[in-house]
Amino acid sequence: MIISLEQADFLALIVLVVATAPCIYRVLYGPTLADRIAAEDAMGNALCVIFALYAYQASSIFLMDVAMLLAIISFVGTVIVAKYLDKGEVL
Repeated sequence: MIISLEQADFLALIVLVVATAPCIYRVLYGPTLADRIAAEDAMGNALCVIFALYAYQASSIFLMDVAMLLAIISFVGTVIVAKYLDKGEVL
């Protein structure tokens, strides 16, 4: 059975939404701060892909901009918090 591209996109969206559930659990109940940061980064990456897939399905360039902005903010936030954990200061 061959599935269409729309069905594959929908299946990928479902898988990504389900994949964010363990990330949410780890952010809320993580044993260490580093675990919470890693889970937040993974959740940010999954959300970027969710926005990108939905932008493709909806043929909306504006949602792709949102996905790119979320990727940048997630990356910068992770780097800032990692630097704070390493050195105790951001700047």
